[in-house]
Amino acid sequence: MPDIMTIAACSTVLAGIMCVGMLLSWFKDGHPARLSWLFAPFGIAVPAGILLTWPEVLPGPWGLRLGWYFLTIVYGAAWTAARTLGGQRPMPLAILLPCTAVLIFSSTIGADAYMPQLRMLPRVLLFALFNGLAAREFGRMRRPQLPSATTLYWIFAAFFLFDLCRTPFALSLVSPFGPKPGEVWSIALFNFLIVLQGALMAMFITALGREQLAEQHYRLASIDPLTGIGNRRALEDRMRMLQEGHGRNGTTAVAVLDIDNFKAINDQMGHAFGDLVIADTGRMAAKVFGADNVFRIGGEEFAAIIVAATEGECIARAEAMRTRFAAFRHGSASETRTCTLSIGLASMDRADDHDSAFKAADRALYMAKRLGRNQTIMIDSQHPLEQPAGTANHRDTLSL
Repeated sequence: MPDIMTIAACSTVLAGIMCVGMLLSWFKDGHPARLSWLFAPFGIAVPAGILLTWPEVLPGPWGLRLGWYFLTIVYGAAWTAARTLGGQRPMPLAILLPCTAVLIFSSTIGADAYMPQLRMLPRVLLFALFNGLAAREFGRMRRPQLPSATTLYWIFAAFFLFDLCRTPFALSLVSPFGPKPGEVWSIALFNFLIVLQGALMAMFITALGREQLAEQHYRLASIDPLTGIGNRRALEDRMRMLQEGHGRNGTTAVAVLDIDNFKAINDQMGHAFGDLVIADTGRMAAKVFGADNVFRIGGEEFAAIIVAATEGECIARAEAMRTRFAAFRHGSASETRTCTLSIGLASMDRADDHDSAFKAADRALYMAKRLGRNQTIMIDSQHPLEQPAGTANHRDTLSL
């Protein structure tokens, strides 16, 4: 038994060390309230480890019962930590209610001398449930900018599958995996798995926090403050990802949109009204093309990524934006006016690179301006100097 006590005591000490480490990291970050749950799993693991290692500190069987109770709360707190990292509110009652129900069950029906094996089954199911819920939360955060979220997803998914696979055997395994008397190897393995999951969680949650902060800074540097959509830097990144094959499905075109006679709007209505028109353009384009596909790249100039089944559908989407914008009245009830857009498009699929596709779309925009404004032109990315299809023979298709 001394070996078992040593193993359990070491696990408790390690949990305490990880708790202190997470607490120091929390204070270093300015102790934000929403992240207080990050060290909760490690803090709760300390009394759980003490009670499971030295159950005699409480009378009768209550040391072990409460030790297991706190251990189930540890897994629930890990799920809540995942929720808070994902920007969702904590749900303490969703942890306490099932954990308390399992405690009551193990203290009543599970305490029956004829059915002691029933104590472990609901605990294992809770471990699996909370691990699965945490994996789901981290899965929602997975994206290229947050690689630690992907790692945490696989960590909790692996432990979820482990708990799920051992559930059918929870009535026949040795303690602490089941109700039968424990052995040194089973105690060591159980403590090793808990410490391993806790250490991996602490390491990658710390990394995830840094990645989220870096992503937040990047987003602030990539958002246009007037319209709330992406800026030129964000457009470059989006087009680069598309060129590398990420998110391409069907035909992809880049569109450059410009508000017609914008200087006259500023001169006649004032710069505040001009800003209002720019903000309206950003909001409308975000609705038509999707917020992640629209970017402000100049004063009154915007760009959009259009993904559709065919080039004809790309043109139709651009036309929908142009006609909707032309029908919209900007301003308040006392002072309103309509404005128009000119739009140039070019296919990204046939372009040598994203830069040449953008230049072709920009050339198409200037062509639309020269031909009278308030129209959509699409030209070939590979032959931008040639007459665009539609400027003569397909005028009604392109609404020239």
